[in-house]
Amino acid sequence: MGSPKAAKSMVKQRIWRHRLVAPFAAVLITAVVVFSGLFAQDPSATSEFTAVNAGNTLPVRDKSESTAARGSPNKEDLATAAFEQELDVGNSEPNQAFQGTVPAAGERGTATAVPVQRERSSGGSEPEEKQSPPQDQEGEETSAKSGLVQYTTCTPRTGATVCDLSNQRYDICELCGDARAIGRSSTVMYVPQPLTSNGEEWNIPAQSRKSLPWIKKVTVKTLKASQQAPSCTSRHTMPAIVFALGGFTGNVWHDVSDVLVPLFLTARQFDQDVQLLVTDNRPWFIKKYSAILRRLTRHSVIDFDADDEVRCYPHVIVGLRSHRDLGIDPDSTPQKNYTMVDFRLFVREAYGLPAPGVDIPYRADKDEPEKKKPRMMLIERGKTRRLVNTPDVLLGLGWFGFEVVRADPRTHSDLEEFARLVDSCDAMMGVHGAGLTNMVFLRSGAALVHVVPYGVEFMADGFYGAPARDMGLRHVRYSVGPDESTLLEKYGRNHAVVRDPEAVRSGGWEKVGEVYMTEQDVVLNVTRFGPSLLKAIEFIV
Repeated sequence: MGSPKAAKSMVKQRIWRHRLVAPFAAVLITAVVVFSGLFAQDPSATSEFTAVNAGNTLPVRDKSESTAARGSPNKEDLATAAFEQELDVGNSEPNQAFQGTVPAAGERGTATAVPVQRERSSGGSEPEEKQSPPQDQEGEETSAKSGLVQYTTCTPRTGATVCDLSNQRYDICELCGDARAIGRSSTVMYVPQPLTSNGEEWNIPAQSRKSLPWIKKVTVKTLKASQQAPSCTSRHTMPAIVFALGGFTGNVWHDVSDVLVPLFLTARQFDQDVQLLVTDNRPWFIKKYSAILRRLTRHSVIDFDADDEVRCYPHVIVGLRSHRDLGIDPDSTPQKNYTMVDFRLFVREAYGLPAPGVDIPYRADKDEPEKKKPRMMLIERGKTRRLVNTPDVLLGLGWFGFEVVRADPRTHSDLEEFARLVDSCDAMMGVHGAGLTNMVFLRSGAALVHVVPYGVEFMADGFYGAPARDMGLRHVRYSVGPDESTLLEKYGRNHAVVRDPEAVRSGGWEKVGEVYMTEQDVVLNVTRFGPSLLKAIEFIV
C-alpha cells in the first residue's frame, strides 16, 4: 500500500485543515438501530383485505344504468430479459419491512388501509389531520351542500384518443370525465360525451416496462352509443391511478426504478388526493413501502383484482409514466419539472429524515472533531459479486480514516430504521448491485463509491452513476481489473471471458448476465483502490 505513514498523515492533514475552516451546522445525528425481525418473508402472502369505503366515496343506485389472465414468462422472454433486469441475486429478496395496518380478511376483500398519519416534515408546521366526512345511516357522505364536489382538474379532449402507446417504455391511458373501474374483470370503461358509434379497446401493461410479457394487463374500453354503461356502485370525487405490481419487483432496484419513481411521476401532481388501484397485487410491497405510499395518497389502496365494485371517477390514469432506468427527465415533466433530487428529497421526507439544508453528518457535527471520522457504509452481498477479502477492505477503510458501518440490506427488518442508518453515513460503498439503490436515503453531497465488477463497465453509469449524480450525490467509480476477479482463476487468462469481455458481450445479454453478473466475485486490491478512497474523502471533507 506504498508509504502508510506519509499517506495517512496527508489524509489527516486534509481532514484537520477542513475542520478548522469549514462552517459547521450544529446538528448531531445519531443512528441507534434496533432491528426487530418484522419482515414477512413470503412475497406471496395473502392478498385479502378488509373492504372499506374510500374517502370521498358516495355509494349510489343509478336507475338509468344497468350493470354490465395474466400470462407467464416464456423461456425466450426470460433469456432476453435476464441481463436487462440486472437481477441482483444477492440482494433480490423482498424486504417486507413495514409495520402498519394489516386488515383482517373480509367477505368482499377490496381494500387495504394506508394509515393516515400526521405528515412528518423536516421544516414548518405539521398539517392538521384530515377528518373523514360525516355519513348518514346509509353510509353516504353528507354536507351543507349535498352532492359531489365538481372535479375540474381534468378536462376531456375533443377528438383525442385516451390511450398513448407510442412510448417505448410504457403505455398509458388518461380518461377524463366519466371513467368506471371494474376490478374483477380488470377493466376501465370510459363513457365519452357525446357517445360515438365506434367503441375502442386497448390492453395496457399497467407498469413501466411494457416489454415484459407477464406484466398484468388492464383493458380500457370506450362505451359505444349502442351500449349501456355499467352501473356505478360508488362514486368518487378524486382521480385514480390503476397500475400493476409483479414484473421484477422483489429486487429493490426494480422496486424503485420500475414502480416507485414512475408512481411518483404519475401521482405526485395530485398532492395526495388520488386513489391507487393495484392489480397483480403484492401485499409485501404495499407494507414495505407504506411510508412512501402515504406521501402519495391519503386514501385507501384498492386491491383491484379482488374488488367487486364498479367505481366511478372523474379522472383515471391507467399505467405509469417512466423516463429511463432509475431516472427522471425534467423536460418530460413540464407541469412540475421534477428531478431525481425531488424524488430523493420526497423519499427522505416520507421517512422523516433531516431537511435538505442539513449537511452530511461529518460536516454537520462539530462536537469533538479530534475523535470524529467520516462514516462509510459498506453494503455487503450474499451470493454473487461478493467482496472475497472483506477483512482486508475493512483494514484499508480504517487506515484511510473511515469509520465503517457494515450493512446487508436483506437482513434489516425495518426499512425506516435502515433509512436512518444510511442517513447517518457520509458515504456508501459496495459492489455493483441492487443494494446500492439505498443511496436514495443519503444526504445531498454524500458520496457513492461504486465498485464495478470486471466485464460490466459499460452498464455501470446507467444503473448507478448517472442516478447518483442526478440525485445530488458524488459518484466515485472504481473498475475491477482481471486480477481482482475470481473469473481469472476459474477461466484462465487466455479465455475470452477474461481476455475479451466485448466478444462475450456480443453474444447476447444472457451470456453476460450468466458470467459477469452471476459467476464473479471480487478480490479488491486495496492499494490500487486507495486513490478512489482519497477522492471520496475529498468530497466529504
